[in-house]
Order: sequence, then C-alpha cells, then structure tokens
Amino acid sequence: MIEPLMVMARKGERMGIIRKKIIFAACSIGLVLLLSGCGEPQEPAANQINHLVQGGQEIDQSLKALTRYEEEDMDLYKSILSKGKKKNSDIEALLDQADAHIQERRALLEHTGKVMQNTGEKTEALRHSLKELTIEKEETLVHAGKVLDQYEARAKTFELFVVSYGHSLDAEAELYGLMRESAKPNLVKIKRAIRTRNEEYAKLVNVRKQFNLQTQAFNAAHAQLVKLDQQG
Repeated sequence: MIEPLMVMARKGERMGIIRKKIIFAACSIGLVLLLSGCGEPQEPAANQINHLVQGGQEIDQSLKALTRYEEEDMDLYKSILSKGKKKNSDIEALLDQADAHIQERRALLEHTGKVMQNTGEKTEALRHSLKELTIEKEETLVHAGKVLDQYEARAKTFELFVVSYGHSLDAEAELYGLMRESAKPNLVKIKRAIRTRNEEYAKLVNVRKQFNLQTQAFNAAHAQLVKLDQQG
C-alpha cells in the first residue's frame, strides 16, 4: 500500500506543477495583450511637427548664406560692368572672384535642396502617424494636417526657387565667360547676356517672394498648432 500512495503523491505533484505552468502562461499572454493594447507612449502632434521646423532651420541658415553672397556679388557685378566698359581694363581678378562665388552658391543651393527633399520625404509618414494619435483633440489633429499642407506648398515653391536660382547662376556664368574673351569681346553677345542675366534675376526675385510668403504661412500655422498644444 505504501508504493501506490507514493505514486499517487508524485502524480499529484506533477499535476500541481502543470497547473502552475498553465496559470503562468495564461498570465503572460494576458500581460502581453495588455501591453499591446496600450502601445508605446504617443508623441503630441506639435512635437512631431517640430521635426520639420528643425529641418527648416538648416535651410534658413543656407538661405542667409546665399543672401550674403548675393549682396557681395551684386557689387562685383556692377564693378565688372563698369570696368568692362573701359579699354584695357583688367577685370580678370574680379571675374575669378565672381566665378568662385557662383560655385559656392551652387554648392549651398544643392545642399539646401537635399535638406528640403529629405525633410519632405518624412511628411507622408508624419501624416500617417498623426492619424494614429488618440491623445489629441480633433481640432488639433485637423490643424496639424493644415500645417503639413503649408509645409508641402512651401517645399514645392522651394523646388521652383532652386530651378530659377540655377538659371540665374547659369546666366551669370555665361556672361562672365564672354567677358573673359579679352582679345576681341563680342559686344552684341555680352549685351544679350546681360539682358538674359537681368531677366533671370527678376524671375528669381518673384519666386523668392512666393517662397517667403509660403514660409510666413507655414510659420503662422505652426505657431497656432503650438498654441493649441499649450491649451491642452
């Protein structure tokens, strides 16, 4: 009788262990489901939009550098035209400086374009992220969508700005190239190049105005979003 009792006791112990494992597994599954239901902590819409603003700051710095070059190059341009009208005038040093600035501006423009493109590629993912937010009021989410609309409009205008700026630089480079033909410069071609340069510059001014307006609209929309976020 002793041996059967010991066998039964062992069976009872095994059954108890199995029950504990089942209970533990059930608790683990429940914990996983609970965590999955809660998800990761959500980031407010205003914070997510701020990533775009941070990218815009780098763009603004490059644009300021471009503006500084433009101011210097306008003075160079006037000096080159003034000296170029005089016979036996040495303008090679000025032309070298102008060409160097053109290359610097091209590099800045290319870098800024890449920054804008990389930031713009994130807007689609950001739109999806905003749709998944459950911690924001409907008013805040709707306005966050408008902020993204403003940003995309600004990005499209910037693409036009880059193209127009490139044409302006091409026109300047062509003009200065013609003026280097010191042996017998073609005055007809030079006058035509001057006219083309001025026309391209005028187009660039108009596109820049559009971009500045888009920037103001984006900044105003973003400021309103921050205000809504602070109001809770």
